[in-house]
Amino acid sequence: MHEQLLIGGYTKQSSQGIYQLDFDSQTGQLSSVKLVVNTQGSTYFALSNANILYTIMQEDQRGGIAAYDVNQDFKYLGTSYQPQTSPAYVEISEAKQLLFTANFHTGQVIIHRINPDKTLTIADTIQLTGSSLRPEQDSSHPHCAHLSPDGKLIICDYGTDLISTYNLTDTGQVELQTTFSVTAGSAPRHLIFNSQHPEIAYCICELSSTVLVLGYQDGNFELLNSYSLLPESYQGDNTAAAIRLSSDGRFLYTSNRGHNSIISFEVQNAGKQLEHLQTIKTRGDFPRDFNFDLTENYLLVPHQKSNDVTIFNCNSQTGYLTFNNHDTQVPEGTCIVF
Repeated sequence: MHEQLLIGGYTKQSSQGIYQLDFDSQTGQLSSVKLVVNTQGSTYFALSNANILYTIMQEDQRGGIAAYDVNQDFKYLGTSYQPQTSPAYVEISEAKQLLFTANFHTGQVIIHRINPDKTLTIADTIQLTGSSLRPEQDSSHPHCAHLSPDGKLIICDYGTDLISTYNLTDTGQVELQTTFSVTAGSAPRHLIFNSQHPEIAYCICELSSTVLVLGYQDGNFELLNSYSLLPESYQGDNTAAAIRLSSDGRFLYTSNRGHNSIISFEVQNAGKQLEHLQTIKTRGDFPRDFNFDLTENYLLVPHQKSNDVTIFNCNSQTGYLTFNNHDTQVPEGTCIVF
């Protein structure tokens, strides 16, 4: 089976934007790397069910989200500009036809309506404030705006160590409901819910290199468990990055930048506990994002600094990863979407 995927990232060195690749899920081989979107700062993006690519972009002193129609050879549809720098995160709500961005630098989360022509209109803006323990947390730095299973907007703020819940209307207006504090200095980065147990969420914390298991009910969180993502013997620098859950909810995967590894857990006790399965080196430098292929028999890891992609075989029964290859070069990869 041949699949297609997109890899984008920083455009500070040799990258020119977003690249399309072919993936053979029989052999685990990548091929046919080609530039499909020539843009600056495409560090994160999302693909809608209508095959519209919404990507972060940076143009001089303005950032925002640009839309491209994949069905029409990545035809440019337009850009929703934001003040100052570009955001760090983008997510689509298909049910509400909304798009959320989190701007790490300005402390803003912006809610957009997806128009009938697939362009974007800003519906509401949240300006976050505050700070926390570490020098990197001198102000609010939202890194994720994620829709909960019951339709609320959840924001992870790296800068304030807060996970905030907002009530969200169908037209994109928001109102703060509640906030939950994690351990000072942790820096919550991304959060996902367990597909089989919607009352359980997992939050990866960048600066503490931990993953939190959280109970969730009607917008309120409680801490159930916390797990380190680093071996006790490791003394180097590290920042945790991405978090993914297998579609059956059985296995959780996270990435480390610095230690340069993928850490896997088996999900136990109806999602409330994690059992460490494996820590495996990615054989590249700075794995910010990673993703399953469409069969979930493989896990692909682009590297921001070593400009390559590592492919692991993924055993759906045990959750274990085994190295396949890292033969493909893609510059400055920080986001991967099949």
